[in-house]
Amino acid sequence: MKKQSRSVIIVILVALLVWSGVLTWQVYELNNSRVQPVSGSNNDVTVNKVVSEMDTDVTQVAEKVRDKVVSVINHRSNSSTSSGSGVVYKKKDGKILIISNHHVVDGAQSIKIRFASGEEVDGKVLGSDQFSDLALIEIDAELEVDPFDLGDSSLAKVGEFVIAVGSPMGIEFANSVTFGIVSGKDRTVPVDLDGNGTYDWDMVVLQTDAAISPGNSGGALVNMAGELIGINSMKLSNSDVEGMGFAIPISEVVPIVNQLEEYGKVEYPVIGISAVALSDVNPYYLRVYNIDKEVTQGVLVSEVTAEGPASKAGIKAGDVITKFGDAELSTFRDFRRQLYSHSIGDTVKLTINRSGEVLEVDVTLK
Repeated sequence: MKKQSRSVIIVILVALLVWSGVLTWQVYELNNSRVQPVSGSNNDVTVNKVVSEMDTDVTQVAEKVRDKVVSVINHRSNSSTSSGSGVVYKKKDGKILIISNHHVVDGAQSIKIRFASGEEVDGKVLGSDQFSDLALIEIDAELEVDPFDLGDSSLAKVGEFVIAVGSPMGIEFANSVTFGIVSGKDRTVPVDLDGNGTYDWDMVVLQTDAAISPGNSGGALVNMAGELIGINSMKLSNSDVEGMGFAIPISEVVPIVNQLEEYGKVEYPVIGISAVALSDVNPYYLRVYNIDKEVTQGVLVSEVTAEGPASKAGIKAGDVITKFGDAELSTFRDFRRQLYSHSIGDTVKLTINRSGEVLEVDVTLK
């Protein structure tokens, strides 16, 4: 019995020794396949082989679109310069059209456009618009560069992969690529247009966690098909918050740049009033205008332009506009955005409260 037990133990030990030897040989072969000596000096240096080709959807898209993003250099009259980014939008009649941000070209005495190849040419601002923060630049040059394919930003999905391309921190880092997702759609971001510390416009934007830094403004937000779905804007970004950048949806961009190309400006409709959010009105003036105490939201009309659209519709100073069409109004930004979403010649319905009396009036915009 003891002999039989001793035989079993010997068999097990032999099996373990064989298994250990095989394992040692496999580890040796694996290491030998990953590391090879590089000779040429007294001391051999080992270099790891590349295990796989890191050619992904992201690298392919980045390679496809990087040359379509440019650096925009703003030379101001006070000898200062600043830079941002732009995207190649269109080639037409021997000219190239570049989309950028209004705040990138604002105050420019001259503009230079630098391409990924390093070639630098003069640019001419065809027009810009502070409300949309968009600008259109023209260059007169025959260059081997293709315009972006335009995507449909309305079809972008939250969680969809995107890349942002631009020149963060200046032209030294031109055509940098960052990667992220669409974090949100139809975000409303308040903007201070004149720098007085008061928000006076609301922009509807795409939110992304792809890094957007100073200099990235005017650059591209691109989907995994290589299509342009947004124009990045650092003006909208909050430097105190990590991973929150914004881009102007291409569906908002195209109608604006079409007007800039044709007219050199965006023609917004006017209604012919001066107004302020009711929540911002001093209580003294609420009594002066005999504002109904039950009315807590809307915009107070403080002045009406003679013979203007509002005057012709019968609107008076002291009226509180509570609704623009079906949209309720809380701030003057609400009112302005509703107004600017219409075209000259449109007739709109306004709901007003006049000393407690609710009226509806039709106003033809001019």
